Amino acid sequence: MSRRLLLCFGLVGIYSLGSTIGCGNSNGANKNASLGGAAGSTQQPSTSGKGGGSNSSAGSGNTANSTGSGGATAGGNTGGGAQGGGGNAGAGGATQQCIVPIDANTRLEAAYPAIDATTAGCGSWALVDNVCCAQYCSNDNTSESCDKCGGAGSAQCAAVNSKACVSGQWPEVHCVGDSEPWHYSRSTHFGLTNGGACAFGYYGLCTTKFNFTDPTLAGKCQAFCAAYPQLCQDPDNVTLRGNFAAPNGNYYTQFWPSLPGDRDNYLSCGECFELVQTKQDGTEYQPGETGYTAPIVLQIVDSCPCSANSKWCCGSGRDHCGEVTSGTLDFKYGCPLPPGNLTPDHQPQTDESIHLDLSDIAMARLQSGDPNLGIVNGVIPTKYKRVPCPVVGNMYIWLRSGASNYYFALSVVNASGPGSIVNVEAQLADGTWSTLHRDANYTSSRPQERYGTWVVAQGAGPFSLPMSLRITSPTGQVVEAAGAVKSWASTNPSQDPEMYYIDTGVQF
Repeated sequence: MSRRLLLCFGLVGIYSLGSTIGCGNSNGANKNASLGGAAGSTQQPSTSGKGGGSNSSAGSGNTANSTGSGGATAGGNTGGGAQGGGGNAGAGGATQQCIVPIDANTRLEAAYPAIDATTAGCGSWALVDNVCCAQYCSNDNTSESCDKCGGAGSAQCAAVNSKACVSGQWPEVHCVGDSEPWHYSRSTHFGLTNGGACAFGYYGLCTTKFNFTDPTLAGKCQAFCAAYPQLCQDPDNVTLRGNFAAPNGNYYTQFWPSLPGDRDNYLSCGECFELVQTKQDGTEYQPGETGYTAPIVLQIVDSCPCSANSKWCCGSGRDHCGEVTSGTLDFKYGCPLPPGNLTPDHQPQTDESIHLDLSDIAMARLQSGDPNLGIVNGVIPTKYKRVPCPVVGNMYIWLRSGASNYYFALSVVNASGPGSIVNVEAQLADGTWSTLHRDANYTSSRPQERYGTWVVAQGAGPFSLPMSLRITSPTGQVVEAAGAVKSWASTNPSQDPEMYYIDTGVQF
């Protein structure tokens, strides 16, 4: 297939979640502001707390409404204290809304700015409502272009609805538990790359359990895993490293009303999903049965823009993947994606399934249980659910070459809990904090290809070394990595300058 192209309330303007977010005021050992521990899903509350799990991972065990360690009741479960536990903990926090539905009072994404066709750079795609959208043959539910029906402008050449080509306004998810709902889908694969839109580099790709046949990738991953062994280490009892995915573009790039900006202000980079291969009718293979393989966990590292792949990556009711529901293939939930009764102009729904385009390592594991045994089928029926990211070790930042006291770009990887990041701040030389921004160097007509780095705001600086960072999770939890950046480039002369990852020493 084609390659696709709070502090809680402490920082005014970072979050506008009002009373839906509760924060204990903890001065515990780790100096982490917390939402009373991590929180669980309002759909299916679980009973174990881990990262973004349902219950508190620390604190005195008092209920959320009692004075003591601070906390929030989330998903119906009792919250505990902030990480670090001890110290002068505040009173119990408010109830956190794990999934924020869209209603009549929701701030909606702004219209995309007017742009001419030349500037938009759509190429063979169509410019619809100021965004680039794929075209397809209206009489062929397996098409991803108009090449077989007369080309662009022909009577049977249709453009995908623009709702599939913008940032998706999905319900905001502020906590992920251990019992999230399953979604039925199907998955394709797109190879192995360190160039995903999330800007994670070799993180997510490299694993010691796969024999890379590309000598360049093999050498790079060998060096990466030697330098950062925890970033190549799988958690207990499940595979993770090497398993990555690109979701449909309007899930990769989203609009969250609670965050600053009018569009394209949330990237799903780093989110984790458990994935299993099912039978064509959606039932599961049982252990010992031919076709059974163990579930895998994967992370989002890239985007599958609708503009580049209408066959798979435009969402329920808009994809053109009829081959999985005809002939020898009859995926019950393959095309359209569930729920299947959505109009082309629909807003994303809580129960709507997404498409996950997988790394070859993940695809091989699902088909054979071994990443080195290859891939038999190009598309398989799957089911998936969000999970708290079971990463090993601390968060790291990938600091890009050319960093200085007035400009730098970085990515945050290996975050636990929800896995994604909603805010990064860096401490200036005068001790104040400067908010970094997602790289704005992208064309507004192609929002689903937005790059994932965090960059210095124009005019900010100077920064000085060692430099501290503050990193915010979608849960609202903020951790401070004091003095984490000690040099603007690796001090190891033998290290690839584009492979400078820094252990922050902290984790959610």
